[in-house]
Amino acid sequence: MDGRTLLAYISAGGATERYAHVVADTLRSRGHAVDMIDLKRDKIPDLSSYVNVVVGAGVRMGMVYRKGKRFLRRKDLEGKRLAIFLSSGIAVMSAEKSKAKFLEPLVKKYGLDPVMCDAFPGKMPGSMGKLKDMTDPEIARLWAEQLGAKLSAPA
Repeated sequence: MDGRTLLAYISAGGATERYAHVVADTLRSRGHAVDMIDLKRDKIPDLSSYVNVVVGAGVRMGMVYRKGKRFLRRKDLEGKRLAIFLSSGIAVMSAEKSKAKFLEPLVKKYGLDPVMCDAFPGKMPGSMGKLKDMTDPEIARLWAEQLGAKLSAPA
């Protein structure tokens, strides 16, 4: 395969972390060497050894998690094959709406050119203040299979 892949994610309620593991496992099953980091907990490694970078972030209260946005502003992402995914409650109803509201503005603002980006259903407010888990790992697995093919293609 063409180089290593870094999957960096930030999760608060667990949905994005769950998706990150599904994406990493799927890419690994396709022969990709994947390192994962939790942007909340782990030190960000030197990106020079990575050809591919996948970034996952959650959305809460209409805001993409700050550490996810901060990572996407990094200058050393230039020249990398970049993929981005979000998990959000809006994506439960419409992934396209979530992409338009959260992903597309980030891509434009930071001048990014991802090979793929998508929004996956996350958690929504439920009864008595509890979050209702609407995650669907199969969506992430299918996305990661497509991504794996793109990451294998010549840059």
